[in-house]
Amino acid sequence: MRNIVSALLAAVVILSFAFLPGCSHTDEVKSVKPLRVGWFPWTGWYPIVVAEKKGFFEKHGVEVEPVLYSAYTDILSDFAAAKVDGVHGGLYELLKSDVPDMKIVLVTDYSEGGEGLVVTEDIKDPGDLVGKRIGIQGSLSGSEFIVTTLLRKYGISRTDLSLVDVGPELVLEIMPEQIQGGYTWEPFLSKAAEKGYRILFTTADTPGMIPDVVAFQGHIVSDRPDDVQAFVDAWFEAQDYWLSHREECDPIIAEATGQQLEDISLEGCRPLSRKENVVAFQRSDNPASLYETGTRQIDFFISVGDASTAPDLSRILFSNFVLGGGETHK
Repeated sequence: MRNIVSALLAAVVILSFAFLPGCSHTDEVKSVKPLRVGWFPWTGWYPIVVAEKKGFFEKHGVEVEPVLYSAYTDILSDFAAAKVDGVHGGLYELLKSDVPDMKIVLVTDYSEGGEGLVVTEDIKDPGDLVGKRIGIQGSLSGSEFIVTTLLRKYGISRTDLSLVDVGPELVLEIMPEQIQGGYTWEPFLSKAAEKGYRILFTTADTPGMIPDVVAFQGHIVSDRPDDVQAFVDAWFEAQDYWLSHREECDPIIAEATGQQLEDISLEGCRPLSRKENVVAFQRSDNPASLYETGTRQIDFFISVGDASTAPDLSRILFSNFVLGGGETHK
């Protein structure tokens, strides 16, 4: 009987503490729930590995569960379905993804030669693309934006060739039997010559047009601003550490991604510092501005009929965290 009374008293005490101010059980669960952040093996996104393995997330007081995807497009569908709290992605793809109340909180990098169009040897110039089957990442992707921009430059319509849905990781595997060219990125791009293919053009020919970013669900930003701020702070610290400790970090990244050490390269990718992020989030007609590039991308996918409503960049681009103030800087 005494055991039963003791147990009841203990339960009463526990419940009493649970309802004290600042002791909400729900709040406690929220505070320790990891941020699930999707990513894919792209150079500009490697700092998430360094942040996790070197303890930068822990240092800044946030628990993060990086979710590594083998197919890039799966990241976008999972983000739209709210299966992950945040994602690494191309600005173009995220603007087209129609995720309600999405917030882009930092720019990871600019692709400046790290992706491009690989073609068979018989395709010498853009005019030779007519009548060919060319792989792009479906109608959602930035590859569509870049390839179509190239075609327009040379007076070629998208209907003059066949654009087929092929992920960047598969392009070299199915050439030349199924496609005669395809849009891909590092480390696949550098392997094109080994397989007897040539690179028709890269994003080095279109500087500033393909920024990569990190986005979070809107409710995560509003409910957990301190955790998002900690993620951003840890990200920049990890990026700086990686760039200054390549010999230490590259093997860690290779192991985490299942790549060879020689595949871990900065070629064609320009990581953006926090200072450069501040510039990128400013309204400007400079291509370095997300507002300028985002507007051009939105105008494009509306012009080709892939969307009827323009996303509101002023609601999506969220500079608070790169400024270092979370919800306090408006």
